[in-house]
Amino acid sequence: MNTEELIIRSGLRPTRARIAVLDVLAKASSAMSHAEILAQMSHQKEFDRVTIYRVLDWLTEHHLIHKISGDNRAWKFQLSQHEREDESLHQHAHLQCSACGKVICIHELEPHFPSKILAKYHVKSIDIHIKGLCPDCI
Repeated sequence: MNTEELIIRSGLRPTRARIAVLDVLAKASSAMSHAEILAQMSHQKEFDRVTIYRVLDWLTEHHLIHKISGDNRAWKFQLSQHEREDESLHQHAHLQCSACGKVICIHELEPHFPSKILAKYHVKSIDIHIKGLCPDCI
């Protein structure tokens, strides 16, 4: 399925900017920062940095991508997997390389907390970061 179909299947309206940003993230091997996405789209002059910020916010709001907190408080973005029943709850681990900053999601590692611990909270996301060196930086 291409990115335009993904947007339509979600009941949303695809625009050129939304499709272009989602295409970049769909082809990425790891999470990307706004600056990295902007660099990938530099040949497409009709999309400036503000447009890309707005599209990233929109894609995040509609759960097509998710945000991962990176170093220096810079967000990284990655295409969401929609295999889960509750697509809006982002709860899996992230593996981040301390040297190059590459971030990948580990969907096989999901947190499980006793229900009485979180009974007083409405949990929207759980962020677990595992830091180390990726195979390219070892």
